[in-house]
Amino acid sequence: MSDRVSVRVPATSANLGCLFDCGAIAVSLYLDVHVTPRADREITVRYQGVNPERIPAAADNLIASIIRQRLADWGSRYGFDLEIVNQIPVGAGLGSSAAAIVSALVASHRLAGRALFDEEIVTLASKCEGHPDNVAAAWHGGFTVAMENGGRILSYSSPLPEPLGLALVTPDYALSTAEARKALPESYSRADAVHNLQRAVVLTSQLFSGAADLQRAFFDDRWHQPFRAHLMPGLGEALALRHPDLLGICLSGAGPSILAFTRGDSAVIAGLIQKTLADKQVNSHAHSVGPDNRGAKGWIVPK
Repeated sequence: MSDRVSVRVPATSANLGCLFDCGAIAVSLYLDVHVTPRADREITVRYQGVNPERIPAAADNLIASIIRQRLADWGSRYGFDLEIVNQIPVGAGLGSSAAAIVSALVASHRLAGRALFDEEIVTLASKCEGHPDNVAAAWHGGFTVAMENGGRILSYSSPLPEPLGLALVTPDYALSTAEARKALPESYSRADAVHNLQRAVVLTSQLFSGAADLQRAFFDDRWHQPFRAHLMPGLGEALALRHPDLLGICLSGAGPSILAFTRGDSAVIAGLIQKTLADKQVNSHAHSVGPDNRGAKGWIVPK
């Protein structure tokens, strides 16, 4: 049994317009988890952070449940005190569940004294999450792409170029991924598939090359954003915004948060997004964030 362990996991923004279910970036909002083993089998949970009404502070908490199950799978049955300090809005398209899953898997491995391997962690997390993009970016940091192959998740990451700025705006309501997925069609035309594939290839090549020369067209999507717009007042208008410093704009994950890539003052772009949402009677919060190029595997949180 290990002593108290601590894990830090960044928020993530997936899909990036054209990269539906295969690409994401990590951003500087964090979930910090501290786990202290107990001699008995009791599990306690203490939560501090955003949206406390959406987080159960009991043994059925997602993080606690995964840790308990993983330890049991390895024949280790003991209780623990779980402390959660969270900056990531819940149900907002910023990878809160992915961060929780990754934190639980990392914590359970460290408690049990087991090695952490990239493919193993991302594959296990993807099985819990249902898709690989958020969990891969939460683990690796930076800009990450991922694919499933025969039950394995292969994922690759690159640091986000430093000149890029980020504007992130979160409306004051939650939207579940399940609800957002219900809005998607069962199939797409060849033209729409080619449209997204072209942009996905170009955007990925640009970011992996370290270039910050992005264009709005890279983020133009025909697979999910048009079908989800009716669930999020103001989204269509926000995606149509124009500004000299706005390099690209997209729905963050399944929404309702909106992410923009910028040059210059990101606060100006965030203000434009907020005004657009306010015109549709939607209150929102702008986050001051940057890229997180470390990921969970690169953070060591003091005990």
